[in-house]
Amino acid sequence: MTFRLFIYYCALCGAWAALLGWILGRSATVESPIAEASIKGLWLGLFVTLGLSLVDALWNLSLRQFLHVTARVFTAVVVGSVGGMLGGMIGQALFGWQPYSAFLIFGWTLTGFLIGASIGVFELLARLIKQERMSGAIRKIVNGVIGGTVGGFLGGIVYLLIRAGFATVFASKPLDQLWAPSATGFVALGMCIGLMIGLAQVILKEAWIRIEHGFRAGRELILSKGEITVGRAEACDIGLFGDQKVERLHARISASNAGYLLTDVGTPGGTFLNGERITGATPLKMDDLIRVGDCVLRFGERRKSG
Repeated sequence: MTFRLFIYYCALCGAWAALLGWILGRSATVESPIAEASIKGLWLGLFVTLGLSLVDALWNLSLRQFLHVTARVFTAVVVGSVGGMLGGMIGQALFGWQPYSAFLIFGWTLTGFLIGASIGVFELLARLIKQERMSGAIRKIVNGVIGGTVGGFLGGIVYLLIRAGFATVFASKPLDQLWAPSATGFVALGMCIGLMIGLAQVILKEAWIRIEHGFRAGRELILSKGEITVGRAEACDIGLFGDQKVERLHARISASNAGYLLTDVGTPGGTFLNGERITGATPLKMDDLIRVGDCVLRFGERRKSG
């Protein structure tokens, strides 16, 4: 999946997931407006996070890694559901205290904040348990938080504009609750959150790999771990299935204070950088070509100012 497709699917899944959340949220009929908003927010957070975490997991992994995909998605959904519930509860409580639209937008912004954070929580926990370098996972959470917060804020504004337009055209009842019954507004909110999370992950990335030739050519991956494994095994971060010249574990790309290093793990066929076989940990730079077997990968890195 390319970066453009990743952003597109994030926006699309965010919109459809929000619609499903709205459908189930409508069934929440309790006397307390705060409790009702919390339930509807929970459904919104659950489905939007489910959609976005699936896109993220299948972008970075394959269906062969089913258990890993399931663990990532489950962890994200738990955090996202709590985020939606808190956003609904706090936003409605503030709005009930003082009926200002800013409080409604704050509730959606909080929801977007926690949905954005949820995407990288599993990776952070995994690095913590394994005592591995956590900078990549932290950066992913920060980027998700930035995108989710901006998306929730923009989505809240769009939601209110749509609601105001509907009220003008159809003379509907004024907005009196945080999660008012507007499917269009929910879709816009979910789409904004998904779109901005996807954009933030791509625009703020620091290093990435593009598969130029080989399994799933054209695929682009953000390097969010301290060590990325390359090989034919299902557990490898960059799986190059189908090429018998690629060993099950063929090479590693490691982050260091000086940048990224490429290392061959002692394979018979070797690992090549820009046409030359490497013999030890070799620094990578922008647009370097890595060849393992018949597969070719292109390394990309954000140029640092100064």
